[in-house]
Amino acid sequence: MLAPLVAADETADQIMAPINKIYDLMKLVISAVGVIAITGAGAMYMLSGSNIQSRENAKSMASYAVVGLVLVWVAPLVVDYLTAPAAA
Repeated sequence: MLAPLVAADETADQIMAPINKIYDLMKLVISAVGVIAITGAGAMYMLSGSNIQSRENAKSMASYAVVGLVLVWVAPLVVDYLTAPAAA
């Protein structure tokens, strides 16, 4: 009686495996780009001198990079939490 459920779980795992690999690769690339952006923003901030506009641009660049990294790393946790079956 449980055989169809087990087969459905295996099929779902087979479908999700390549999707998870692609997601993991994208997360790695986005994380690397985010770290590079934060490093570049830090260098831009240090080299801005007394130019207030350049300093503000560096701050916003770092802020956007941090927000992007948080979204990439927290989104799967939120999705798992929202799609988890309710405990009875």
